[in-house]
Amino acid sequence: KISATLSSTGTSSFFMHSTEAFHGDLGMIQSDDIVLAISYSGETEDLLKTIPIIKKLGCSVIGVSGNDKSSLAKISDYHQLIKVEKEACPLDLAPTSSATATLVWGDALAISLMNKKDFKPEDFAKSHPGGTLGKRLLLSAKDVMVSGDEIPIIKNDELSKDVIKIISEKGMGVTFVKDQDDKVIGLITDGDIRRAIDKSNYFFDMTAQDFMSKNFISVTPDDLASECLKIMAEKKIGCLAVMQNKALIGIINQKDLVKLGI
Repeated sequence: KISATLSSTGTSSFFMHSTEAFHGDLGMIQSDDIVLAISYSGETEDLLKTIPIIKKLGCSVIGVSGNDKSSLAKISDYHQLIKVEKEACPLDLAPTSSATATLVWGDALAISLMNKKDFKPEDFAKSHPGGTLGKRLLLSAKDVMVSGDEIPIIKNDELSKDVIKIISEKGMGVTFVKDQDDKVIGLITDGDIRRAIDKSNYFFDMTAQDFMSKNFISVTPDDLASECLKIMAEKKIGCLAVMQNKALIGIINQKDLVKLGI
């Protein structure tokens, strides 16, 4: 567990059992490694036999035990005393309290190294890309946007029935509107259609430019997906345009981000 915590917080680490060390696992150790040798009694025979070999490889050894007079304490370069008055085990035999205390020390070590390295959430995300935090800190708009032919877009002079058709086909509840030069000039949502129908008896004679919203919110391809979701929540909208050099290159759907766990 200590090894896993170190690895996930920016300090490369692996676990090696002292018994397996004599059967090839010592080959994993490099001369610039630091070895944590853990034995509560400090007298575990297999562990003690590996220490001289490990030190010959050029590694530093930090011994961790509950006895500062133990053999492990004497042969280690550094020694960390972790002593408990009594094990939680009713027989005072099974390593319960001592094991917990050692794990707490391991967490403290990992936290100290994080502070020393100025380890940031972005660094944590790099080793946890599949987790919620990793997705929030690593995925950008370009990673989650719909692009190409999947973008709902229609010309400004298209009839309202065509607007309804493309919104239904693309399934995002919106369509962008472009002019004759293919410049995006507006946005039409399901709500815009309902409002236009309520206001006019000639809705089906109207064109896209007659009831589109000229102002729409956009983001850049490099904006974080989590920030995009925050914008949509604050503005109470379901989609965002992804713009690059004033050109529409994609669209982000709130439902897609939620499905991704962002």
